[in-house]
Amino acid sequence: MARLQQVRSPYNSSRVATTGTAGEGWTQEPILWKLVVITALAYLLWSDKISIVLGPVSDANASHVTGAVKASLFGGSVFTEEANKKMEAVYVELKPGSLDNTTFAIDPAYAKRNALDKEEVRTRMEKCSDYIERFAPVAMAEMRKYGMPASIILAQGLLESNAGDSRLSKNANNHFGIKCFSKTCKKGHCTNFSDDSHKDFFVKYGNAWSSYRAHSEMLKKSKRYRALFDLDATDYKNWAKGLEKSGYATDRMYAEKLMALIYSLNLHRFDGV
Repeated sequence: MARLQQVRSPYNSSRVATTGTAGEGWTQEPILWKLVVITALAYLLWSDKISIVLGPVSDANASHVTGAVKASLFGGSVFTEEANKKMEAVYVELKPGSLDNTTFAIDPAYAKRNALDKEEVRTRMEKCSDYIERFAPVAMAEMRKYGMPASIILAQGLLESNAGDSRLSKNANNHFGIKCFSKTCKKGHCTNFSDDSHKDFFVKYGNAWSSYRAHSEMLKKSKRYRALFDLDATDYKNWAKGLEKSGYATDRMYAEKLMALIYSLNLHRFDGV
């Protein structure tokens, strides 16, 4: 008669009676299943079928987050027009001398009107694409937590930071032009880029992710923007108009620029994800 053995099941704390070599097979089966699951997850991650973003996105691990949003995940290239067919085109005609990284997304005809070569357009549009890939996971996380459209968050980040190339975003990790109005802030909390007026002091952040979170909390907690959260999280048009009307920026074309960025760069595909 085969001798009974007691083997602890990996699925719970109960004991399972097994006989002979069959018991060894039973104890090995869960291990095999774990290997199968791990192998499948490794393949999906390797092939970009899924992406995992854990915790705050700091500058230290930003290079890993850059590839977190791939075209295969959202069904098309970054600048696909397929998803825009049902959308009303929004463009803004910018004045000469308005050359930024977002210029050609806001005003596609700008290059032709100002006789700029294709390489200039390609380089600056590529910077927008890189910015989107880096911060789309952050924008979607903020959308899920606070309720603003991810498209609006990304459009504001692109516009306010010049796709991450502005002096404020590089030196202070401030991607949304958030100012410091405190008269008792500690040294290193804010920085000034123009003159000695306190209104020109901007908050410094330890990393770009902190800037995104501060932007979300500012909108959520401020009475000025409270009515915007009654809007649907996919209603980026009224969000853009509401931000301008509430005085987020002094630019009278602020809403149109946000909507033009969302349309040209297909940012609305991140809403509701």
